Amino acid sequence: MSIHLFHKPLASLTDDELMERVSSRDDDGAYGELYRRHARRLMGFFFRQTGKDEALAADLVQDAFLRIWTSRNKFSGTGFSTWLFTISFNLLKNHFRHDEHRKQYEAIVTKQHDIVADARIIEQIDSRAFDLTLERELAGLPPEGRLLFSLRFEEELTVRQIAEVMALPEGTVKSRLHALTQTLKQKLNPNT
Repeated sequence: MSIHLFHKPLASLTDDELMERVSSRDDDGAYGELYRRHARRLMGFFFRQTGKDEALAADLVQDAFLRIWTSRNKFSGTGFSTWLFTISFNLLKNHFRHDEHRKQYEAIVTKQHDIVADARIIEQIDSRAFDLTLERELAGLPPEGRLLFSLRFEEELTVRQIAEVMALPEGTVKSRLHALTQTLKQKLNPNT
């Protein structure tokens, strides 16, 4: 590094010379001159690459110059433009990778939500259809069968309690409940 770089006006220095000042002296002025020279060009590059998303392009320009500052000691001393576009390319790659993962995640979440919603709808339809079929089958039972079903499955009485209510032996209640459930099972699910 030569002393004459620090006496020349910033506008007359090459990009590599400016970057040398940034990396060796943390020269804010030289950094500002690099920004002034390249920010607009970089904005156009990012704008085109992001599908004309101006806000995203502006964010990426800021990220690129932040990366230049934080990596200033890694600058090799030659080819600032190449280094700048390497940083920019990597930012874009990372953005698209992250954006693709985000989109894939959102698609999976949306799909899972849709599947769950569809399953709930199907479950509700199935449940409603089952309830209607059960209601129809119960209506076709003799009154004693409807009462037996109601006491056991709606009122949730035990076999002993049902026997007391209906004044029947427990064995008779058990056999009638078994016959009733088998009949309903066959009518509600003919595939069994």
